[in-house]
Amino acid sequence: MPESRATPVPPRHITYPAVDRRPGVQGAPGRLRPGRPRLGRRLIREGEAGQSILWVAIMLPYFLSIVGLAIDGGIVFSARRELQNVADGAARAGAMQISQWSYRQGFGARVDLDPIEAERVAREYLQANAPQGVQETQVDVDADFQRIVVELETTVKTAFLRLINIHQVAIKTSSLAEVRYGVERGSR
Repeated sequence: MPESRATPVPPRHITYPAVDRRPGVQGAPGRLRPGRPRLGRRLIREGEAGQSILWVAIMLPYFLSIVGLAIDGGIVFSARRELQNVADGAARAGAMQISQWSYRQGFGARVDLDPIEAERVAREYLQANAPQGVQETQVDVDADFQRIVVELETTVKTAFLRLINIHQVAIKTSSLAEVRYGVERGSR
């Protein structure tokens, strides 16, 4: 008696998608393959219909406050970096104003700053390179014969932190430049 081969009948809970033409799928292309049930329609259990709306409504203020803090923090850090760069440049410009009289009297062995000229040049540098986007900047330049100190203080307006009554943030930077002469360190 010849053996009869019966084709197996798949269970009814497995659905067959249309032709599967995805690359990398095993089997012949275009062959019907058993797969997962279609996920086109979600099953919503009773009582869960408005749960995601409620969750979004509760969490939205927290997400907005985090985004606002990141934006305002970035603005403040950017303004502080720019203010520090201007202070450093002003201190370097002032530190280059050496006293030629002192240098000549010491036959090049001693280098001193000209404090009046150093302060003037530092203030000119600050005026020419004032940072953009900040309010009024308070400037303090102090120079003696060996160093110059430039201190800047300003405030930056906030955008999102105004919602919690923080309208501006104070920024203070300082820069110190000293007179150096020759090579300080080296191998012999």
